[in-house]
Amino acid sequence: MSVASFVLACALDLMGRSATQLPPIILVDERPAEASAAAVAFVRRGERAIYLIASAPPFREAMTENRETQRCRHLERLRFLASVIAHEEWHLVNGPDEQGAYYAQLTELHRLGSGPGRPSYESVRRAMSATLERDAARQRAAQQMAKATPAGGAPTTAASASDRLWPRGASEVSRLSLPPR
Repeated sequence: MSVASFVLACALDLMGRSATQLPPIILVDERPAEASAAAVAFVRRGERAIYLIASAPPFREAMTENRETQRCRHLERLRFLASVIAHEEWHLVNGPDEQGAYYAQLTELHRLGSGPGRPSYESVRRAMSATLERDAARQRAAQQMAKATPAGGAPTTAASASDRLWPRGASEVSRLSLPPR
């Protein structure tokens, strides 16, 4: 089993889930251009799969810390990866709303023992706050532009942060084969 597969199996085990209970999880080597620079994972519109970015620092660090695949170590990083999977699964079930996805992620972290005050939880809380503030600013800008657009003009829209997390383009991916539980 590869280190990446082992790390993913550890995260799923912490969640109490197996690969068969989730949509397919696909590992990509690099972050697609359409994904946020800070993305650890993403989903694509019209696809029922979760894409994990192997080159993202949290995943890379978890692989480094678990190179000896005899037991899951450094649980805080694995809990964070588990919460990322929960975040992306929420998107697949409920759509692009970031607030709901971040709440699902925070809930998973808390359930796994990394609640308020823990580094992972606080990092996700800060990311949620920044994303929601950015989305609100875009929405305000779109409303102001709409007011300034003459009647009959082209409608304006504001892209949300979730649009960046739902890239449309295809990239090379490799499917992780996970062992059955």
